[in-house]
Amino acid sequence: MALIDVTKSCLDSIRQISEHIEGAIVYLDAGCTESFQLMGAFPLFLDLGARAVCSSENMCALDAVADWNGSFESARKIVIMTSRLLSDAHRFILRCLSMHQGGHCCTIFTSISEVAHSAYPDSPLGPDAFHEYQSFLLQDYEELIENSDLKSGQLVDSNTKGNLTLEDEGWSRFTSNEDVPSLEASSAGKNLYGDSPRRGMVDLGQKPIVSVHHFPMILSSISPRVFVLPSEGSIAEACLSSEHEDSISAGLPSLSTGLPSDVDEVPPAATLTAHFLYHLAAKMDLKMEIFSLGDLSKTIGKILTDMSSLYDVGRRKRTVGLLLVDRTLDLLTPCCHGDSLVDRIFSALPRKERTSSSASIKCSQAQLKPGPSSLARASLEVQIPIGEVLTKEDFEIDDSGLSNSIEAFRCGWDSYNTASEMVDLISLSKKASDEKFFPAELLRGSLVSTETFKGTPYLEAILDRKTKDGAILVKKWLQETLRRESMTIDVKTRPGFASKLELKTMIKALTKSQSSLIRNRGIIQLASATLFALDESCSARWDAFFSAEKILSVNAGDTSQSLAAQISDLINKSAFAGSDGKKSGKKELSQGLLSFQDALLLTITGYILAGENFPTSGSGGPFSWQEEHFLKEAILDAILENPSVARLKFLHGLTQELEANLNKTKSDVTKETSTDELNIDDFDDDQWGKWGDEDEDEENDNKEQEYDDMQLKLELRDRVDNLFKYLHKLSSLKSKKGPLGLESNLSSDPYTNKGLLYKLLTKTLGKFDVPGLEYHSSTVGRLFKSGFGRFGLGQAKPSLADQNLILVFVVGGINGVEVQEVQEALSESGRPDIELVLGGTTFLTPDDMLDLLLGESSYI
Repeated sequence: MALIDVTKSCLDSIRQISEHIEGAIVYLDAGCTESFQLMGAFPLFLDLGARAVCSSENMCALDAVADWNGSFESARKIVIMTSRLLSDAHRFILRCLSMHQGGHCCTIFTSISEVAHSAYPDSPLGPDAFHEYQSFLLQDYEELIENSDLKSGQLVDSNTKGNLTLEDEGWSRFTSNEDVPSLEASSAGKNLYGDSPRRGMVDLGQKPIVSVHHFPMILSSISPRVFVLPSEGSIAEACLSSEHEDSISAGLPSLSTGLPSDVDEVPPAATLTAHFLYHLAAKMDLKMEIFSLGDLSKTIGKILTDMSSLYDVGRRKRTVGLLLVDRTLDLLTPCCHGDSLVDRIFSALPRKERTSSSASIKCSQAQLKPGPSSLARASLEVQIPIGEVLTKEDFEIDDSGLSNSIEAFRCGWDSYNTASEMVDLISLSKKASDEKFFPAELLRGSLVSTETFKGTPYLEAILDRKTKDGAILVKKWLQETLRRESMTIDVKTRPGFASKLELKTMIKALTKSQSSLIRNRGIIQLASATLFALDESCSARWDAFFSAEKILSVNAGDTSQSLAAQISDLINKSAFAGSDGKKSGKKELSQGLLSFQDALLLTITGYILAGENFPTSGSGGPFSWQEEHFLKEAILDAILENPSVARLKFLHGLTQELEANLNKTKSDVTKETSTDELNIDDFDDDQWGKWGDEDEDEENDNKEQEYDDMQLKLELRDRVDNLFKYLHKLSSLKSKKGPLGLESNLSSDPYTNKGLLYKLLTKTLGKFDVPGLEYHSSTVGRLFKSGFGRFGLGQAKPSLADQNLILVFVVGGINGVEVQEVQEALSESGRPDIELVLGGTTFLTPDDMLDLLLGESSYI
């Protein structure tokens, strides 16, 4: 039986729609772009005959000119793939139809199923969602064209096309990052479509042929058996909880109580996630046995169970045990800085910026109902600055043809004669011809899960490795690649250790020529990412976090006083580091020093540890009143020293006041210093006579200032009190998940304790009972239980350990350490016959957790 490969299944799904892709211009939204970029699917689109692959958020009329497959016929087919609800993607789909009015066939693929569209609370579509949308789209398209005809007042003759500028084609409008205007706006209709050169050729009696299909395999596969959802897709951006007593963030499930929820409304993300998992299993021809742990996971499991049918159960399919787990059952693991090379890479490297479309959709939805309606997840596409590894002397790629290419492109562009673009191209051409052109800014890479070394995917291999082992493996791949290329380097290598100098020297050797760069792009990109993750500017902060978390864990095994003292010390040190950096004029903290925001993340970690180790005191939290009072004072002083933290949600509205207070404090110190230096002999008799009035005015000003300072401190104390109430909620995770029985340590050393997934899989694969783990009966199971059970034909409750294929999906997200621990639990189970796939809502870093818990999406 073939092994499960999520990446291969996604690529096969693209091949299955090859008849639509062939000869078509393919438009991908940001979520699809992230998904297909990570799995390396762009070459596949071109192999299947696509004319071009373009961005739906940045489309322009010149997309029709691009043709990678050398066809001289005009494009008659358009394929639009979106990871969003059709209602959210409508503006871009409509703009695409209007842009390519010569195209007679438009095929739309969405990752959201037809039933999910009708079940989604904010969706305007009904049970027959796809057909309804087709009619709505055509109706809006006709109205848009008719309105643009009426507003223009005259038809544009096709012979005038040569005189039109690129702005008439919509070039300047669509390449900008500005939000798309509403279709009702008169200026939008005129600017976008009214002056289009194709208007005179449009016959409104000829409607484009529009069809809508479901394409469920839009996911971000980090390896063949690890995946998350696209960060800018509707599923990942949907809220996992609404604001109520047990919720902590819109991006995380509510705290599990094991009791029926008082909130009747099912979070939008629960519905979308259930439909995604159902169709994912169906596409991979799998039959699910569903298990859940956590309140939201149970809700998703019930939705999945209701979707099952006799037809699905009766068919001969391979069975998969689906284990749904709430992220809030273990917040400690993603908050901590574990020993994972992949986690370091995702934390160290910059991510691709989100498109403006996501923000516009979020703002439009936020006007309809209070609270966050969608989330801004961090992109999974890391930007690897390969060019920064190289220097002009090292970069010896032949660039003699670059200036000629730019000059030829400039001459071809000359027919449109746009001033700004011409100036840029001429300057770039001169730069390339007159100087030694070094395109470092052009050499930016990204991780691709399908890049392999002798059949082994790079990302899959390092996902299971710790930082040192992963770096050594990357070094070994580089050495093997150099040996295959018959290259030698003049650097001493140490066995069992990978230094930055060794990695950098080998990367430079492999980029000496274009052919070598292209052939070995996979290992070059991964090695460059590893190099930046191990750089001292990034690794020092990570190591400082690692040490601080270890100290907190050790103190958590001692007393609450020692843990509170350690947290207070971290806060004070971070406040001093921040204020000292400002006084010295440095924009960045010294290497190894943690900022105040870092200290807040450590405070969250400390409170979660305290909740697990100490009983709740009379103050409602894990610490005594006195211990918590010292913590509050430390945080209060740190905020006054670092007003930049006002971007955190619990300090909204205090930015100007905090900055003014800090500036006043600095000015007072300066005045006191200057006053002490004054000599009393410098004053004459006339000045002595005026001091009385001046003192009285100054006294009044001081009183007003003291009142303002008192008001600010009182307001700040209220905000800090709310923060600690929120921390009390996080520290109560143990009491909330008490019935689960997973708090017992599997090791005597508290620091070596594994995360929830390791403990859960160890218990389930060992066939131990896990309190709180619920099995959702299938259709046949419910039939046996209700009908045939009275005749002694009852069905035994299945176990997750009985399955040879297990899919673990964490509702809220996963991180790299958990990938390691899942594989470790599987290897320790002694069950080599089990295949395990790990998925989650998103890929989490500690900074992502800080943003979820204290940022815009927090319910603090």
